[in-house]
This record gives sequence, structure tokens and C-alpha cells, in this order.
Amino acid sequence: MNITPDTLVADVATANPATIKVFQSQGIDFCCGGKRPLAEVCEEKGMRFSDLQSALEGAGTEAPNLPAADAPLTEIVRFIVDHFHAGLRVELPRLDEMAARVLSAHGERHPEMLKNLAATFRDLREELESHMMKEEQILFPYVERLEALAARGGSLPGSPFGSIEGPIGAMEHEHEIAGNALARMRELTGGYVPPEDACNGFRGLYHGLKEFETDLHQHIHLENNVLFPRATRLEEVVVG
Repeated sequence: MNITPDTLVADVATANPATIKVFQSQGIDFCCGGKRPLAEVCEEKGMRFSDLQSALEGAGTEAPNLPAADAPLTEIVRFIVDHFHAGLRVELPRLDEMAARVLSAHGERHPEMLKNLAATFRDLREELESHMMKEEQILFPYVERLEALAARGGSLPGSPFGSIEGPIGAMEHEHEIAGNALARMRELTGGYVPPEDACNGFRGLYHGLKEFETDLHQHIHLENNVLFPRATRLEEVVVG
């Protein structure tokens, strides 16, 4: 891929998922805010474009195991459900409980930060659990149906949504809410740097939240920048 100042962040991340780590290391949003040119984010971050370009072009030794951007949509949907959604169903209750325990044990020394951190994560958990249910029960089956019809040369007389852009827009809005929560938690924790008096449980919470952030960023990227645009284009072909 020829990376220029006008290339969009999301396009780079889609073409080569290994670049995601580069974007994350520089604090560059590649999922919800990924539709921005590299020159713009470099100016915002005070970076030289040539430095970012070199890092992006050199990425690739530890690529996340994401489906290819041109993989069948059913394969992408299955990966999201089996990998990201399954992981969230384990991590959301685990981290929620850890946050409550750390708040109970260390709340007197870090009252405002830990209280806000636990509340932000709890709200995010509720948002994501509802979000996953809607995707798995409504949007994803429709995407799989569209691809199956396209493979057989069939068509639908109309969409149950009026247009897939409706539910996709709702999912993207919820992704933005999740992204804001992640940014809030990173701000509260100073980039997940534990205080000097942190116990192992405190440090474990921060480590878990940092890994959670990385996975959720990749999850949102795969939906916003790969699955949703392709599903929208497919509906235009299949729905008459």
C-alpha cells in the first residue's frame, strides 16, 4: 500500500492490521475516528509524517490475527462473535468484579479516581452486553443472509430495516459511546500506570483494562471499517 499524507488512518489499518499497534502507541484513533488523513493526525500529535510513514511501512512482524479485509462476510461475523464477543463475555464480569474489589480495598486512598473508574466500566459493560445482543440477534444474521443470497444469485424484495444503514448507524453510535468510555478510563488511570502503593490486584486490574482497550479497539475497527461498509455495498446489490 502506498502511504501518503492523504491516506486515511482507517485504510492503513484495514490494509495491514499490524499497523494498529503503531497507531495505538501514538494515541491515534484508528476505529471510530479512523476516517482522517494521516497528515491531519500528524499535525494534531506534533509528529513528522515521514516518521509515522516509516513506522507504518515497517509494521508486520506481530500482526493481530484478524480476518483479511476481503474475507467472506460470514467469516468476519463468525470471528467477531467467536473471538471478540466470547472474550467480552468473560472479561466484562471479571474486570467489573476486580474494579469493585480494588475500589473497596483502596477507595480511601484513591476515592474519586477509583469510584469514577468502576462506574465508567460498569456503564460500559451494560452498553456492550446490550450491543452484542443486538448484533447477534438482528444485524449479523441479516448480513449472513445477504451474503448467502448473493452467492446464489438471489435477491430480497426489501430490507426489514428500510436500509441496513439504520442499524449500522445505531451500532456505530454505540461504538462511539464505548470509545469515549475507553478514553475516560485511560484518562482516569493516567494511561494505566498504577500508583506506587498499588497491590497486585490493583496492578492486575490496570493490566486487564489495558488489554481490554486494545481488543475493543481492534473489535470496533473490524466492524466500522471492514464489515459495515462491505455489508452496506452488498445490500445495494441484493435488495431490489
